[in-house]
Amino acid sequence: MVPAGQSGLVMTFYKRSPILNMDVVMITRLIVFILTFMFLAGCDNQPETTGENKQDDVFHLRFGHDMPVGSAHHLAAIRFADIVKQKSQGRVEITVFPAQELGTDHEMIKMAQEGTLDIILPPTAKLSPIVPSIQIIDIPFLFNDNTQAYEIMDGDLGRALLDKLKSHNLYGAAFWESGFKHFTANKPIVNAEDLINTRFRIMRSNLLRDQFKTWGANIMVVDFAKTRDALKDLVVDGQENPLGSIYNMGFHEVQSHLILSAHGYLAQVLSFSKISIDRLPKYLQEILFNTAREVTSYQRQESIRLNSEYLEKIKQSNIKIIPLSNETRSILKKKSDSLFEMNRTSMDTRIVEIMLQALDNNRQFADNELVIGLDADMAGNSAQSGLAIRRGIEMAIREINATGGILNKKLVLTARDNSMVSARGKQNIEHFSRIPQLVAVFGGISSPVALSEISMIHEKKILYLDPWAAATNIVDNGNTPNYVFRVSVRDADAAGYLIPQALKISNKIALLLVNNGWGRSNYDGMIQALKHRNTSPMSVEWFDWGDQNIHKKINRIYASGANVIVFVGNVVEGSNVIRDLAMRDTPLPVISHWGITGGEFVKLSGNALNKVDLKVLQTFSFINKNDKKTQDFIRKYKADYHVNSEREIIAPTGTAHAYDLTHLLAMAIKSANSTDMPKIRDAMENLGSYNGLIKNYNPAFTQNNHDALGSASFSLSRYDNGVLTPILNK
Repeated sequence: MVPAGQSGLVMTFYKRSPILNMDVVMITRLIVFILTFMFLAGCDNQPETTGENKQDDVFHLRFGHDMPVGSAHHLAAIRFADIVKQKSQGRVEITVFPAQELGTDHEMIKMAQEGTLDIILPPTAKLSPIVPSIQIIDIPFLFNDNTQAYEIMDGDLGRALLDKLKSHNLYGAAFWESGFKHFTANKPIVNAEDLINTRFRIMRSNLLRDQFKTWGANIMVVDFAKTRDALKDLVVDGQENPLGSIYNMGFHEVQSHLILSAHGYLAQVLSFSKISIDRLPKYLQEILFNTAREVTSYQRQESIRLNSEYLEKIKQSNIKIIPLSNETRSILKKKSDSLFEMNRTSMDTRIVEIMLQALDNNRQFADNELVIGLDADMAGNSAQSGLAIRRGIEMAIREINATGGILNKKLVLTARDNSMVSARGKQNIEHFSRIPQLVAVFGGISSPVALSEISMIHEKKILYLDPWAAATNIVDNGNTPNYVFRVSVRDADAAGYLIPQALKISNKIALLLVNNGWGRSNYDGMIQALKHRNTSPMSVEWFDWGDQNIHKKINRIYASGANVIVFVGNVVEGSNVIRDLAMRDTPLPVISHWGITGGEFVKLSGNALNKVDLKVLQTFSFINKNDKKTQDFIRKYKADYHVNSEREIIAPTGTAHAYDLTHLLAMAIKSANSTDMPKIRDAMENLGSYNGLIKNYNPAFTQNNHDALGSASFSLSRYDNGVLTPILNK
């Protein structure tokens, strides 16, 4: 056994005894025989060595965790150590230290990051200070059961979370579990009101703090090992933990009530010190990772088995056991829904959307629900565009449902990420088409994705509502009847607006365009707009996603003599253009389509934004809008999404478009008096007037026009301290 204070990774070298009392000839023959045998046998089956590591080195690793010896965690840790030793043929020996023998979870995490402890098993909440995204698993009432939890943690969401540990000197190997959490308290908790002002012990975690705050309770951070004393001495009134922790730590002995709430899921992350593991030969690293995943199933089975036994043992004590009623669960769950938005920024909106999609994968919608699908970039480079559309739809849904819904049914939203990949978009449309209660699908920022879906949309007669993508032929698609309706920019109109704005600067215009359906749609419109003015571009440059030659393309634009650039592209390439221009002695001004506004353009552009004269096409802004409808919307948005100012409303055009389009959809369903999409489609062409955020639609659509906005709704904005702000004299 390696002493506790010794370095986390120790190599023990075994030396052979010298060959004695043999003459030179015999020794020479023996060496030749050995070398010949090794040559004939080959070296394919020999384990690789790294650096100074030799094939007979033994690696001693230390594994620290916070659970007692009888726990599923410790049993699995011992099994893990045994299997690793067997598979490595004794080259890796793991000593397990339970019950915080090596320190608290936070101390062990730090030791692992420094390479002085090799393997740890902290709860997700304990890792949240270094990887805030991982606390998403702690949101209460997230999983319906263990099976759903396993599917999500072993899927894309789990892999994305484990990958985030790598930049913090840890390798996330697998999620183990303690199971679902329950309350213990010194009083019965029957109603949601019983939690108000009750003092609960929590781990150090922002999300858990927000959880109890949302429920009206008070909290105190207490180390796990000191929790029993805090309960016994009435420092706190209650705590939350799985049954294993409640029993093994004796919480049931110092509390009067156990409330079987199963309100939250507690997972641990089996993690390796990156410093330690990187020292091992590659094949031994693979043994560790593969064994971690292999033992995960055993650990979870033991956790379920032991939790059942713990409950029976707890029943033999004097504690009173109360099941939480479905009504109270429903109330607490509804209150907990706000935790996604309260922590979206810290958890990373991409992680939030991956989780929400995973939860919706097998979601069963009720008969009294009408489903809106959202197919957008929710987790890619333009994820903010998808989030803006989501929030616009959600704001409208809440208003509609608050007044009784539609046809005595409630609207609900389910979203799926396409990351601007057409194949994913088609898969999303196929998924939505199987939902019986579907009434419409909203698209996202990507014109190429929308264009790729047009045939499928019309084959399946799906009502498709476009709040962002601007390619002209998304709507002008040649289908009769046409199932696509748009509240957004139309590129044929955008070209007729952007070119005159550029001409105000100079008649020497360069076009810098993304090489896809959206870029080509804009090119056609811009060339026509220039022809009408008896001119042509000085230069036309095309780029692909991830283009590494932006600098050369801009060089050619300068060489052409152009004095202004009209740009059509998205976030990454747009920020590359701005950074490149900012490094030049005389940056050319840029008139941009709005694709750059759907992601982290400001962050990616950095200080370069202050050096380039950039103006961006927009249709709407919440800034300097004082009408009652807009101000009411801003007030509700602040409350729902926890922002302090209208300047914090992300991608405002996407939000406003989606909001208006959802209300127009609701009008059409009511008018059709049906949830049948062909009938709703017909009603969309015959709507009355609607006073929306963007304008008064009178009407929004006709049989011959499925585009609700024209150039009269267009304006230019520029970035002011990172916020798109309208230019008053457009």
